[in-house]
Amino acid sequence: MTSGGRLFRKYVLWTMALVCGALLASGAISIYFSYQENKSALSLVQHEKAVAAAARIEQFIRQIEQQLSFAALPQLGTAGGDERRIEFLKLIRQVPAVTDIAQIDSAGREQLLASRLAMDVVGSQRDRSQEPAFKAARPGQTYFGPVYFRKETEPYMTIAVKAGGETGSVTLAEVNLKFIWDVVSRIRIGEKGKAYVVDDTGHLVADPDIGLVLKKTDLSGLDHVKAAFAGGIGESARLAKDVSGTEVLTAFAPINPLGWKVFVEQPVSEVYATLNASILRTGLLILLGLAASVVASLAFARSMVRPIAVLQEGAQRIGAGDLEQKIDIHTGDELEALADQFNRMTGKLRESYAGLEHKVEERTRELKNSLDQQTAISEILRVISSSPGDVRPMLNAVAERALKLCDAAESGIFLVDGDTLRFTAGFGNTPTFGEGEVFPLNRGSMTGRAVIDGVAIHMEDLATASEEEFPLGREMQKRIGHHTALAVPLMREDRAIGTFALWRMEARPFTEKQIALVKTFADQAAIAIENVRLFNATKEALEQQTAVAEILRVISSSPTD
Repeated sequence: MTSGGRLFRKYVLWTMALVCGALLASGAISIYFSYQENKSALSLVQHEKAVAAAARIEQFIRQIEQQLSFAALPQLGTAGGDERRIEFLKLIRQVPAVTDIAQIDSAGREQLLASRLAMDVVGSQRDRSQEPAFKAARPGQTYFGPVYFRKETEPYMTIAVKAGGETGSVTLAEVNLKFIWDVVSRIRIGEKGKAYVVDDTGHLVADPDIGLVLKKTDLSGLDHVKAAFAGGIGESARLAKDVSGTEVLTAFAPINPLGWKVFVEQPVSEVYATLNASILRTGLLILLGLAASVVASLAFARSMVRPIAVLQEGAQRIGAGDLEQKIDIHTGDELEALADQFNRMTGKLRESYAGLEHKVEERTRELKNSLDQQTAISEILRVISSSPGDVRPMLNAVAERALKLCDAAESGIFLVDGDTLRFTAGFGNTPTFGEGEVFPLNRGSMTGRAVIDGVAIHMEDLATASEEEFPLGREMQKRIGHHTALAVPLMREDRAIGTFALWRMEARPFTEKQIALVKTFADQAAIAIENVRLFNATKEALEQQTAVAEILRVISSSPTD
C-alpha cells in the first residue's frame, strides 16, 4: 500500500508539473506572439490603407495633369483659339473636379477663360503676370499651387502647365479637392480611427472633421508629421500623439506629385482593447487547460496499475500465437519500454510471416504462369509436329493460347501477301475478321506499321490516337470497339513475314511480361511458318524427283517402244 501510495503521488505530481508547465509556457509564448502579430497586422492594415488612399489621390492628380497637358498643346491655324476653347470645354466636361481653365500668354495676359461656374471670357487681356502659378510654371514641369478655400467651404488648388518652351503660354486649372475629402472619409480604422492629408507645409488639407480643415489646422509641430516630412522614419506604423494629445498608432504614405502625406491613425486605447481581449481569451483557455490537466492526472494515477495487467495479458496472447495482439501502454517508464519491445517483436514476426506468405504466393503465381507458358508452348509444338505441312492449325493454337495467357478479347495473325496483309488465323468471342480478309500493308494500321518498322507496337488506348497517325486503325476501332492493342512482327532473318495482334475491349495496357510472351509466340510462329515452307518445298522437290525417276525407269525398261 505504501509503495502504491508513493507511485500514486509520483504520477500525480509529475503529470501536473509537466502538463501545467507546458501549458503555462505555451500560453505565455502564445500571448507574446499573438500580441506581436496583432500589432504588426494592425500596423500593416493602417499602412496599406494609407498607401491605397495615396495611390487614389495620386491617380486623381495625375489624370488632371495629363488632361491639362493635352489641352495646353499649341494649336495650329487661324482657328486655334476656337479649337482651344473647345478643348477647355471638353476637359471641364470630362473632369468634374476642374472648375476653371485659363490660357495666359507669355506676357501674362489672359487670352481665354472657360469656367464651369461663370461665363466664358475670350481675349480679356487681364494682367495675371504676378500670379504665382504664372511665375512658377516651367516647360516640362507641372506647377501645383497651395490649397485655398473658395467661399470658405471647399478646398481648391491651382495646377499650371507651360507649353511651347520658355516663350510659350501657360494653362492654369482650378481644381476642386473635394475628391480627396471623399477618399479619406471612406477609410475606417476601428471605431475611432481616421485618415487625413497634410500638405508639404504641414497644414491639414483633408480630414473627416471639416472644421479642422476650415480652420487651416497646422500639424507641422506634431512629432510624427515632422519626422515624416524630414524622412527620419519609415512608412510603417509608429506610436505618436495626435493634435488633441491622444496617443495613437499611426502610419503614412506619400503622395508623390504633390509632396503631401496621407496619415492613418487609431487611438492606442482602441488598439490595445483588441489585444487585451485576445490575451484574456488565451488566459481563460490556459486556466481551463490547467483544470483539465489536474483532473486527467488524477484519473491517470488511479489507473496506473492497469498497465501491468495489460502487459501480462498481452504477453500471454503473444505466447499463444496471436501475432495481431498489440500491447497499448503509455506510462513513460520501463513498462512502456517493455510493451514497445513486445510490439516491435510481434510486428517483426507479423511482417516476416506476411512477407513469407507474399513470397510463397508470388512464387506460386510465377510457377503457374511459367507452367501455363510451357504448357502452351508444348501444345503449339505438338500441333506443329502433328501437321508439319499445314501452318493453319499451329497459328490457330498460337492465337488461342496467347489470348488466354494475356487475358485479351481478340487475337489475330496476319501474313504478308505482296502489298497486303492477309488474315490467316485468330481467336476470340466474336469473329472480328473474315477468313482470308486482306488489308493494305501500310503505316495506317498497327499491324502494317509493325511489319514495316519491324518492331512491336503497343497502344494503351487506340481511341485516343489521331486519325492522321492510324487512319485504318481508328476506323477498325470505331467498328469493333476495342481500346488497348498490341502488334508484334513475325520476324525471320531480319525480315517481317507477318504480324501477331492482340486486342482488349477496355483501356488496360499489356504488361512487359505479357508483351515478352507474345514476342516468344511470334518467334515460334515465324519459325513454324518457315519450317512448313521448307517442308512443303522439300516435299515438292521429292515428288518431282520421284516423278523423274519413274519416267527414267519406264524409259530404261522399254528402250525400243
